[in-house]
Amino acid sequence: MSFHLGKPILVMIAVALLTGAAVWERAPQRKADLTLWVFADSHYRAYQPLVAEFERQTGTRVNLNLIAGRALTLRLASLFMSDPKSSELPDLVEIEIGWVGQYFRPPVSDVGFLPLNDLLVKNGWYDKIVPTRYAPWSKEGVIFGVPHDVHPTTISYRKDLFDEAGVDLSAARTWPAFQEACLKFQDYWKKRGVAYRHAIELNESAADMLQLMLLQRHINPVDDFGKIHMADPLVAKTMAFYTQLVTGPRSIAGQSTGGQAAFTKDLNEGNICAYITPDWRVTYLRQYASEDLRGKMHMMPMPIFEPGDSPTATWGGTMIGIPRGNKNPNLAWKLLEFIYFSRTGIEKRREETDILPPIRTYWTEDYYHHTDYWYEQQAATRPSAESTSPKTNKRAMYGDQKAVEMLTELAGQIPPRYVTPATAIAQAELSVVLNLAVDYYNKHGTNGLEEACQGWLEMSAADLQRRMEQWRFPDEGR
Repeated sequence: MSFHLGKPILVMIAVALLTGAAVWERAPQRKADLTLWVFADSHYRAYQPLVAEFERQTGTRVNLNLIAGRALTLRLASLFMSDPKSSELPDLVEIEIGWVGQYFRPPVSDVGFLPLNDLLVKNGWYDKIVPTRYAPWSKEGVIFGVPHDVHPTTISYRKDLFDEAGVDLSAARTWPAFQEACLKFQDYWKKRGVAYRHAIELNESAADMLQLMLLQRHINPVDDFGKIHMADPLVAKTMAFYTQLVTGPRSIAGQSTGGQAAFTKDLNEGNICAYITPDWRVTYLRQYASEDLRGKMHMMPMPIFEPGDSPTATWGGTMIGIPRGNKNPNLAWKLLEFIYFSRTGIEKRREETDILPPIRTYWTEDYYHHTDYWYEQQAATRPSAESTSPKTNKRAMYGDQKAVEMLTELAGQIPPRYVTPATAIAQAELSVVLNLAVDYYNKHGTNGLEEACQGWLEMSAADLQRRMEQWRFPDEGR
């Protein structure tokens, strides 16, 4: 065993082994030159024809396996731990951003994925990809995964309802101005008997959307060198502001049920009238929202706190990596290039979703610079065989706005988001402090709130530091 990922993973491996028979959900196993594991059904659908074309062009046989996300990450961890050169390891594997941190626990030299810096530079891709998008898939500057996406965040809102209230939401360029505009909006509807019409979806008890605001301010709870930033005074300041967005007399937020389709129900009914929308959420909006919303939605950049903040953040993500034990990394790299970088690959992927590729040179193409009505017309001309694709159900939600173009404009401005073994714990700590802040605010108002947040965050940072010291590898510097 060259390295371990911790005792919690060892416990979970038993579950993975017991359920091993259920791991392989798609594609009968066959003798192949390459094996690719994916966890997302939309990726599986997009890659099927790409794999077939790659096989035709190269004479290579590829097994494409769709594996449930939890099973995939447990299976991969167990293989890395037991035998990093096992023949059962895939040649390529996609990892979701919430799972990748555990693989960065060992020293850089022992991480289970092949470093890709040299391959990216040698093949001319390094400078074409949004540089900050390497951050989640890197440790100490070493890149272990190629990004599948960028996921810039915008705000999408019911322009018809805000217009009726006399509120130009897109004119609110800062978060305080945004809050004032939303309070005016809610007050208008309350006076007309619509008491529970909330301006925007924000979580009161979980810190995931607070984290987006912190990213706008270029703050990660933990960076890729393991330095903790939770006690930064800007974190306390941002948390105190966020708290009074979600509770108390100046609250502008409601909480949605979430999910791929469920969140659109509140939007359809006008219960929650604005959402933070990364590109993948735009796809779900187009696919599941009511026909009545056609042309009524509008997109805007995220407000900022002060000059220097980013008007966007990034939410979610996927990488593709090559395990170190790969017997033919050059052939694996060719398949990676074909499905992630080639024009054929990009065009097939955009038939499935609105997700932007991380390659900036593609964004200048005509495809990304049309109104929503144009995309609707394109969808109508597609063969009926593609009718299951969300892309054929665009329905011009944003009307004559160039929403996709706005996503490309913001994608190059995403701040770096780092993911480490400590990131999930740090996010949980932020949620705990947020709950304490909400309770404090409901009892005492804003008086002393920021100072209280600072104290709680310092204690959380100290607790996280102790945890990180306990799992540090013996040969790592302190």
